[in-house]
Amino acid sequence: MKRGHWQRWSSGNPRARWVKHTVAGDGREERIEDGKPGGSRAPRPPRERYEAVLARSRGVSGMLFRCASQLFNAMRMRRLPDHRRRIAQSRAVLQAVRQFTGEGYAARCLAYLRSVDPLVFEEVVLSALEDAGLFVLRNQRYSGDGGIDGKVWLPGHGWYAVQSKRYCGHVNHQHVAAFGEAICDHGVGAGLFLHTGRSGAAVYPHLTKSNVVLVSGASLVQLVLGRRAGKMVWN
Repeated sequence: MKRGHWQRWSSGNPRARWVKHTVAGDGREERIEDGKPGGSRAPRPPRERYEAVLARSRGVSGMLFRCASQLFNAMRMRRLPDHRRRIAQSRAVLQAVRQFTGEGYAARCLAYLRSVDPLVFEEVVLSALEDAGLFVLRNQRYSGDGGIDGKVWLPGHGWYAVQSKRYCGHVNHQHVAAFGEAICDHGVGAGLFLHTGRSGAAVYPHLTKSNVVLVSGASLVQLVLGRRAGKMVWN
């Protein structure tokens, strides 16, 4: 009997091609189907509909977005010393985790992120999005933000609300539901829910009711470490 998995190439591209690989009894891998534009597409596994690997904006455009975002937010935060201090701490956290290499670096990265201050973790995520060449709008208050930590402009998609949560275990599905409501209240079309825990089946029914994308696990590690995954296997 053959076991197969769907593998996505260039996973940051929503029009990416899907190929199905199977593993035969002798250990050989064989391609048996290729999804092509205009033809029959391979079915997406349920988890992929809700989780994503963020593509980086590369080249001159990415550098311009990053610089413009940092300058704009620096002007907005010039009279907010606590925010400037936490943003500086977020840069230090990113510098620390980006030194992790070797076996188990992803687990070490997630463990480190779970140990930082919750407000600093919010800034870590926003700083990582900036480093990915995206324009970020940081909040000027840490409370009373209606459940949104900031916003990010995704080229070709528009503004996405951002919420970051540190979890050691499974995601609190009520947080995801509340975030979906906050997206509607703020008039934003969609949102990114980034977390350090495990999603769990209880989360997915809430995602079908709102345009929320989860970024966790390997996707979060790739974002924070500033590395783009060339291939991603969805289990």
